[in-house]
Amino acid sequence: MCLCTALCLCFVGCTSNRVKSLKKTLETNSSTGGTIRLPKTKVPDIDASEYSFAKFAATYFNSGVTGHYSKKPLKKSLLDHDLPLDEIASQSIWIMILRFMGDMAEARYSEDGDDDAPTGGTVKANVMQRLTQTLSRSTVQSKEFQEALATMGDQEQHRRLIRKTLKRKTKLPDILRKALDNTNEIEYYHQVLNTRMSNLEKLHFIIGHGILRPNLRDEILAQICKQLTNNPYRTSFAKGWILLSLCVGCFPPSAKFVNFLKCFLQHGPELYGPYCENRLNRTLQNGPRTQPPSWLELQSTRNKSTITLDIYLMDGSTKKLQIDSASTAAEAIQQLSANMGLIDNFGFSLVISIADKIMSLGNGSEHIMDAISNCEQYAKEQGQNERKALWKLYFRKEMFSSWYDPRQDKLAAYLVYKQICRGLNFGEYRCRSEKDIAMICALQYYAEHGDEMKDEILREFIPQSVPKELLISGDESTQKWTQLIRETYRKHEYVKLKTPKQTAIEDICLYAHLTWPMLFSRFYEAVRVDGPQLQIDQIVIAVNSNAVYFVDEMEQILAELSYAEITKVASKSDESNPVDTFLLETVQNENFTFKCYEAKDVERLISYMIDNLKKRSRYCIAVDKVNPADELPNSEKGLALKKGDLVELTNGVTGGQIMENENGIFSGVCNHIEGEFSPKAVVILACLTKPTERILKIYREMFESVPNKPIRSKYNTIQRRKMHNLSKFAAEHFRSNNLSGRRGSTSSSLHAIRSDSDDLWRHSRALLKAPLLKHLQQDYELFDMAVTMFQNILKYMGDVPSGKQQINTDLIFQPAVQHAPLRDELYCQIMKQLTDNPGNYSEERGWDLMYLATGVTYPSAMVMKELAEFLKTRTHVLATESFKRVKRTLSNGLRKHPPYIIEVEGIQNRFMHIYHKIYFPDNTVEAFEIESFTRGRDLIQAIGKRLQLKNLDGFSLFVKVGDRVFSLPENELIFDFVTELMQWIVQNIPSRSVDVQKSTPYLLYFMKKLWLSTATGKDANADVIFHFPQEVPKYLAGYYKISKEQAVTLASLIYIAEHGENLLALQRPNEILPFLLPEEYIKQRKSQDWKTQIAAEIKDLLLQDGANETSAAQKFLAILSEQQMFGSTFFVVQQSNDDSLPPTILLAINRKGFHVIDPITKDILLSYGYGDLSFWSSGNTYFHIRFGNMIGASKLLCSTNLGYKIDDLLSSYIKYFNESR
Repeated sequence: MCLCTALCLCFVGCTSNRVKSLKKTLETNSSTGGTIRLPKTKVPDIDASEYSFAKFAATYFNSGVTGHYSKKPLKKSLLDHDLPLDEIASQSIWIMILRFMGDMAEARYSEDGDDDAPTGGTVKANVMQRLTQTLSRSTVQSKEFQEALATMGDQEQHRRLIRKTLKRKTKLPDILRKALDNTNEIEYYHQVLNTRMSNLEKLHFIIGHGILRPNLRDEILAQICKQLTNNPYRTSFAKGWILLSLCVGCFPPSAKFVNFLKCFLQHGPELYGPYCENRLNRTLQNGPRTQPPSWLELQSTRNKSTITLDIYLMDGSTKKLQIDSASTAAEAIQQLSANMGLIDNFGFSLVISIADKIMSLGNGSEHIMDAISNCEQYAKEQGQNERKALWKLYFRKEMFSSWYDPRQDKLAAYLVYKQICRGLNFGEYRCRSEKDIAMICALQYYAEHGDEMKDEILREFIPQSVPKELLISGDESTQKWTQLIRETYRKHEYVKLKTPKQTAIEDICLYAHLTWPMLFSRFYEAVRVDGPQLQIDQIVIAVNSNAVYFVDEMEQILAELSYAEITKVASKSDESNPVDTFLLETVQNENFTFKCYEAKDVERLISYMIDNLKKRSRYCIAVDKVNPADELPNSEKGLALKKGDLVELTNGVTGGQIMENENGIFSGVCNHIEGEFSPKAVVILACLTKPTERILKIYREMFESVPNKPIRSKYNTIQRRKMHNLSKFAAEHFRSNNLSGRRGSTSSSLHAIRSDSDDLWRHSRALLKAPLLKHLQQDYELFDMAVTMFQNILKYMGDVPSGKQQINTDLIFQPAVQHAPLRDELYCQIMKQLTDNPGNYSEERGWDLMYLATGVTYPSAMVMKELAEFLKTRTHVLATESFKRVKRTLSNGLRKHPPYIIEVEGIQNRFMHIYHKIYFPDNTVEAFEIESFTRGRDLIQAIGKRLQLKNLDGFSLFVKVGDRVFSLPENELIFDFVTELMQWIVQNIPSRSVDVQKSTPYLLYFMKKLWLSTATGKDANADVIFHFPQEVPKYLAGYYKISKEQAVTLASLIYIAEHGENLLALQRPNEILPFLLPEEYIKQRKSQDWKTQIAAEIKDLLLQDGANETSAAQKFLAILSEQQMFGSTFFVVQQSNDDSLPPTILLAINRKGFHVIDPITKDILLSYGYGDLSFWSSGNTYFHIRFGNMIGASKLLCSTNLGYKIDDLLSSYIKYFNESR
């Protein structure tokens, strides 16, 4: 039985026999009207009188746009937007606002049947889902794309060709990668605006933009305020205020607009202004929503009434709870707890269910109305009406604390008791044995019916307590359980001693706490993005009274972390990404990074558990060697400690007392010796019982990894004096060394383990607590990156244990590549670790990093001076090479990505020259040197020079991975492009490998891509190596329209080019003919006939024309060059929208344009020059293209898995012709 079914059944048919006193408590604590009302909110007293909307409009609106009511469509948005899609979205939102307010007519028709829709289905399927897909997939809204666009020339031309250039400049950076599956956002808005929508769907469209695109929030709110200013129509005016109230209930304005909006609301009508202002203040207090308003919310706003929900308790009773649009689960829990008199409300949560789905809202920042909106949208997806969505909200225990004691709150224990009993009855909870079931049932009977067991009561009791699945067999099973429960009840000491009934309730609660920790857990979906490898990356984080677990979808435990092992939890938010980051670090240096929507709630919950465990703990561990004579000279009972010693606190002392008084003296037992110690010498363990030997061993190993004694340097004093170091530079630019960590950060350090205070500018094996450079101390994001970067440097150099997994150097270089302020920090950290480094292995690995860093990035002029001196005064072979590389990086520019794995492995083996195989169409292979700075055009020139090619126009490099081939742009650095390609593979092609760069082989090809003015016979090398081997497959595929006589000649020329004068291979016609003739021709004659004719033709060519391999290849090309489609790239596709064309067509792309060919007759059906191409889009399974202008445009919708190739080829031809002008 599923959990949801069990839950729903749990609230039906409650027994009439309850613990009367507790039931009375629940009833007594209800409010007079039976509804738990919202607490009054304190409205901040802000004088917004100086912030009139007219002033805002005059200051910030675009020129030509008024700040008052209008029925006309906007020619441009009210506010400035950097991105084209935001401009389009703003104008679409304006039209939807007009329609919602009744100021514009509805769409006349629906495009549900439009076959040019970007994706299947209609807008009505789910407005929010479609909107989310469109905005998340959009590539034109990114800064990266705008920067790329700005480098291409005339901006007006870009706007006209935006659909052409969008996915072509490079195929693989993350921002353009999404374009492979991207539908046309403009067509999405076109479809939406031409589809009739309900008022609720219009709200979802308008408010959905505000939720998903924070930079559009001011635009939306300003548009509504504009329509409410001087609005002469009563109905429109009322609808506008309804819309405004719903908007401010879902998202707040920016700081720039908030006071202007408050002023507008304060001057609004009496019925709406204060109502909207209260909603705005609540939204500012609790943050933006993640879902648009529900139907229930819309009705409430129309009537300006409160929202009252039924909350079902675990004893079967119901509470009526008053909420608003901003109410969170935490607020609801507090309201319910205060009303019922619930003291111990930890672990109680709100749970919502609909149909067979169930979702926990927890007791944190989750908005209740978001969950209800989700349920309504789910109901609509199932074909139901939103207003009839049958959802229910429950108040139930979801998690126990580690220190749970049911005696603290009788009411809480009663609710948990009822939840367990009913959950057991309906199969939600399962006991390990029949004996346990009988025990729980006997305790339940005792709690509800006392110390006298009556047969008639027991007969009614059994169906309501014993798991229903165990009573299927009828009377036989009933008799069995009657006997088991009766026997257990008779023997129980509670019955004999007439123990209070409350004790039985508490025992059932404790049984659940100890037996079902995984069933009483808070669950959070997450994706592992960094840290130790798990079996899968998409996991569920389960937090319960025992530990933190990583669980897969099959409920298998992948990893378990006790609270004593966890040293740090943190969460990070990114405005550009709705998914927060959750960080978890352990004593073993197994540091996990997850992407999780509820990262803040996870951090808050784990921190709460650890903090409270520490306060209650009686165990701590020594972090320093302690000599009592030195530490406590005035104490006769000083306790001698070694690193890793376990200390058990005595005299009733707990960890909380130690944390409150770090300067005090406390007593404890260590190694069976009792004595006194200072709190500074220990770290409190987050545990209630004695830690296991495994935990103690982990801490000891961690302490041993940081040695106390410095190792003797391998350089003598004279050598060391000659070596430049950062000591002087550090005195001025490094932060102080006596730093315990960042102040005021969002992360919570749960352990403070001290390390030796070595000079910051020389080698150390201790982790950095903060960046080296002063100017990074206040930038929280870069602060954490710098600290993590150094941690990975230590792991790579072997200065701290890194486990079995090899450290990916991307973790070291990526932050510095992406953030300029970290470049100086990177070089300072590497120079620090190469100064007075006592370990040969560590130093060699450090020079690896220096060599790699100098080929990727360079520091500021200030640090560059130090770096130059540092490298000049070092005798290591890589010091000179690194100095040369950093000078080249200065002249060539920065890399976009960290060093590729080939570069890393090369320098690890001390290979400073990397030779890469290049494959050619004639099946030959040659090796060419590729450096960190080699671009596509550099390698093309090198290949052309070696092969003595006369003209390199149209030639290109290609990267082949599996069955996909990608063109390498000439201006791209080769290793950067391959890195981008591998990142694309990680995100699009599933792989079980940890390191895709190592596990995914790729090949570099050099071929003719654009056939521009190819004249056969003028360049023998180009003809033999490229033109001939690339044209033969097209001919054999049957793409050219040729006669049978020509087929014989061409087959003979292919044979001579491949085999010369040797006719032996022709003796096996069935094997050789597929390599000489198109398949459609082979079927027209017998193999022997073809053999005879081809053999005769070969003899004529050899005797009369003196043909050889080269001349045969050139003559073959000369004959094919007479074909109209010679030099084309062909694609067989399926088309679905033009009845005048066959279902299967052949697309040909060449220098003349885009052509559609009948694959049977080879007749050209359609031809378009590049000036006739309007725009196109491609994905994994399709290619769509429009021809002509928007007035007389036609379109072609094709199904193909080669859309990305067609896309790239068209873009390349257009780019070539544009650059040639």
